[in-house]
Amino acid sequence: MASWRAPHASPPAPEGRQGLRFVFVDRILRLDPGAAIEIVKNVSAAEDVFDDHFPGVPILPGALLVETFEQATQLLVGVTHDFARVARLDRVSRAAFRVLVRPGDQLSVTCRRRDPCPEPDRARWTVAATAAVTGRTVATATLDITIVDDHDGVGERLRALHRTLTRDALALVGIDPR
Repeated sequence: MASWRAPHASPPAPEGRQGLRFVFVDRILRLDPGAAIEIVKNVSAAEDVFDDHFPGVPILPGALLVETFEQATQLLVGVTHDFARVARLDRVSRAAFRVLVRPGDQLSVTCRRRDPCPEPDRARWTVAATAAVTGRTVATATLDITIVDDHDGVGERLRALHRTLTRDALALVGIDPR
């Protein structure tokens, strides 16, 4: 059965591999394994989504704000479990989108585990997620996730992403910042 794909869409990932076409985490600011993560997402006018949403009036879709929450939560779970276990999103609830997010905005995202039982090995987590622009809350949601063993390589891709997002950019190119 053939499926429709936009002409500019990237080709499907090879069999058995899941790739991230879009990465919505630009920098990890703080990470407390098993508890919370704070990240930054810079919203760029060059992102594909703004071609269609909406021409002449670019607005970041709420679904992509939820994706940003999910990716940050994936990194939190991955670090907590040394990338041997990953998160599977079960449900998004209480999602609220308060202010439009536009190109040029910098999202500050916090995902905080709010389970009554803060054991890192617990298989189900509830995460409270908040996105803000210049201190003003633009979106919130609650994510229910299940922690599962990594059988499809997601953990290794998360490990590589984590390594990239936590490295000092100057050190990456061999410049001593002193």
